[in-house]
Amino acid sequence: MASSKQSQQPIAPGTSASRRSFVAVLAGAVAILTPLAAGVASFLSPLFRKSQSPTVRVALLSQVPDDGMPHFFSVVADRQDAWNRYLQQRIGAVYLVRQPGRLVPTAFTAKCPHAGCYVGYTPGDEQFVCPCHTSTFNFDGTRARGDEEVAPRDMDTLEVELRELAGIEGQQATEVLVKFVDYQTGRKDQKPSA
Repeated sequence: MASSKQSQQPIAPGTSASRRSFVAVLAGAVAILTPLAAGVASFLSPLFRKSQSPTVRVALLSQVPDDGMPHFFSVVADRQDAWNRYLQQRIGAVYLVRQPGRLVPTAFTAKCPHAGCYVGYTPGDEQFVCPCHTSTFNFDGTRARGDEEVAPRDMDTLEVELRELAGIEGQQATEVLVKFVDYQTGRKDQKPSA
């Protein structure tokens, strides 16, 4: 009979039953907060991602003769906004100018530094011309009339890199890569767009 009296005694607070309910509440909180924290981290991740200027192949060197004349090329690269990635999108355009006897061409963005219109060039012309506000630029990217131009600065130049490729049947090809930066318009200084 002594054993039946022991089983009828009340359970004191702080024993295994209250510990079990604490562990159950803790496990439930972890189960709820883990996916919530992962969702918040995913939502805020674009704020902490650093954007980098892509280095993009724009042409083969054989497509840019050393005649001192501008040659237009589209810049195509993968683009990413806050949460989406777009493959092989046109992100801009460049003019490549290769002076006689020089191996590495100079790259200019085709965007006018005044208002962002695409600067045009017609074969036979001696300058780039912006169709929006008639700014003109020499083939070295400088403003034709200096500070009298509407454009606040010269055409933006970009870094160029050459890379050798092994071609078919052992033939070599050289590709022209450009570190593409989209600069803000309407400013005297070059500041990359966000």
